Amino acid sequence: MWIKTKNSVTLFVLAFFLSSSLLVACGNSTNTTEPKNNSSQQEIDTLFKNAEVLFEEDKNFEAYKIFKQLAEQGDAKSQNALGSGYQHGFWGEIDLKQAKYWYQKSADQGFREAIYNIGALDFLNGNHKQALPYFEKSAKMNDPNALNMLGLYYSNGILFDQDYDKALEYFRKSAEQQNRDAEFNVGQAYYYGEGVEQDYNKAFIWINKSANQDYSLAQIQLAEMYFSGKGVNKNVAKAIELIKPLAELGDPKAQQNLKWYIGHPN
Repeated sequence: MWIKTKNSVTLFVLAFFLSSSLLVACGNSTNTTEPKNNSSQQEIDTLFKNAEVLFEEDKNFEAYKIFKQLAEQGDAKSQNALGSGYQHGFWGEIDLKQAKYWYQKSADQGFREAIYNIGALDFLNGNHKQALPYFEKSAKMNDPNALNMLGLYYSNGILFDQDYDKALEYFRKSAEQQNRDAEFNVGQAYYYGEGVEQDYNKAFIWINKSANQDYSLAQIQLAEMYFSGKGVNKNVAKAIELIKPLAELGDPKAQQNLKWYIGHPN
């Protein structure tokens, strides 16, 4: 059965979290620019929401046209959304140069998600030092993803001395905003006693919160806790119920654990 070690999962989470996050910003995200007038801003917001709906319906080209129009008009959240599409290949081929261009346009207006996204691009390219100021700036604007990333810097000893207390402080601030990655990381802190006294019951609470937001790493560990009886009454049937959908989707860890659980029902 798969149980996280201190180095295995935290480093995996860094890549998983940064590469899998959908970075199209929500309409209520922080933007320091002021609309020219209420009427025009209402029109922009309506068009942006229409583009979001089209994107959710997998009508990416139609969504792209609206995001591009609004981005060229200077709307920061649309610039960020456009950059996200280029980063993840939603508009066709992945184009990191265009992604960074539009993120920078948005970040120049103080849009916190775009500031974070520039840092995320740098981090994924291995430029941890270059990414840090962007995460710090976005975190000062209370961006939950940036707060979580700073926690990962400290928990993994990236650029800083390893400091589980400081890491947990950032994870908590992010988790307070229902960030599923941070909720998982708070749970991990309790599970392993990193920066806090080990407490499987509290670990279960936080990992369950994250799993309820469909975070696969949390779902895998939650199943393991049901299987082992750590923080919750042992329930192999529940462990199988939790992990089977992930296994059916092809997750190799889930498949490995499911096989183990079925073979060890007691």
